[in-house]
Amino acid sequence: MGYYFSGMKDQMEDISIRWVKKSDIPIVFSLIQELAVFEKAPDQVEITVDQLSMDWELKKFVCFLAVSNSSDEIFGMALCHERYSTWKGLTAHLEDLVVRSHFRGRGIGRRLMEATIQWAKSINAHRLHWEVLDWNTPAINFYESIGSEILKDWYPCRLTGKELYNYSFKYPEFIHS
Repeated sequence: MGYYFSGMKDQMEDISIRWVKKSDIPIVFSLIQELAVFEKAPDQVEITVDQLSMDWELKKFVCFLAVSNSSDEIFGMALCHERYSTWKGLTAHLEDLVVRSHFRGRGIGRRLMEATIQWAKSINAHRLHWEVLDWNTPAINFYESIGSEILKDWYPCRLTGKELYNYSFKYPEFIHS
């Protein structure tokens, strides 16, 4: 996974999209923290650099970085993983697309999105799925500009942390040891 995506280099802008390497995991973590601050939830980040590194080694996710060809400065990232739809089969999930605030508006998000789309196609995904916060108008406008459908009739649901692990089972016989 050490190659650059074809068609993703832009010498005029000095930007390339490349796969994350193990040594990049601390940078990925810093981008996750930066996104959490932007989304007004910095205290919600529970993942650690060590856990990210272990999960990356286990191939639980893939990640692309937008980098400067001349200085190796990191502009942003897209972190993705596989999902499965009972209606569609294999789907791709874009967990987060982050462009550092002072680099926004330069086409970096589009390049990261195109890398994500190339990856989704490369795994033969039938759909690429992600969420966007309802107040993030610039992101919504960007996603609509590339032809994305913004679903307004589906609500994301989740059990997390304490609620997940403290759930009181009514039918515990399905618990695996």
